[in-house]
Amino acid sequence: MRYVEASPCAALAPYVQCYWALELSGAAPVGVHRVLPDGCLDILVDLTDRVGLRVVGAMRAAEVVPLSARASFVAVRFRPGGAQPFLRLPLLELTDVKVALGDLWPREAREWRERLGAVEGTVARFALLERLLLGRLPGQEGDVGVRHAVDHILGARGQVPVRSLEGVMGVGARQVERRFHAAVGLSPKVLCRIARMQHAVELSRELEGAEWALAAGYYDQAHQVREFRALTGLTPGAYVREQAEVGFVQSPEGAGA
Repeated sequence: MRYVEASPCAALAPYVQCYWALELSGAAPVGVHRVLPDGCLDILVDLTDRVGLRVVGAMRAAEVVPLSARASFVAVRFRPGGAQPFLRLPLLELTDVKVALGDLWPREAREWRERLGAVEGTVARFALLERLLLGRLPGQEGDVGVRHAVDHILGARGQVPVRSLEGVMGVGARQVERRFHAAVGLSPKVLCRIARMQHAVELSRELEGAEWALAAGYYDQAHQVREFRALTGLTPGAYVREQAEVGFVQSPEGAGA
């Protein structure tokens, strides 16, 4: 099993978080993989048998997916809010759903399928994905106010009063909510919860119990348990045990540019 990530070029950095690839080859299925919500939207290219392209919208809760013994994927992971200038539709329409890229980009999907199917190797595929995205680079930057608000949320690891975003964006509460739904596909409150959970996951190997909950920004352990169960489908303790037994396919230890 091999998972790698690569950073985008400067022109795409405001929109793209990373490119990633996953290769599985073995005699038996890997099992299941718990995909946690991260506020991002991915364009996923499945190269296992024939080239399949789909858009995976932002998730509000974890999804457990089976992994076969043999699989090959490359993907673009957009930053929260980064995909909207490329897809040019309200991203709330894609939240918690998967759609074929051809349903959104009929002509481009055909080109991507042909060109990606003809390229071998992860580095070459990443480079091709980057060229294809640069060819569709939007003339407009998208919602800059939402981008600033997203950076504020992620930088604070979710520890942001939602009302404070009105000042960041210079609009009222209803406009903040509406613009987040359009540009990110999530409400600002949900993105804050996801960012806090992601930070808690990062701390899970160092801390436990009440110390872990407080360091991650929860009021107490009961609050952490409720949030973890809602977002990951597991209690914090069960999540840690699952990671010890199953591991995480998209693990930072396996990532490299």
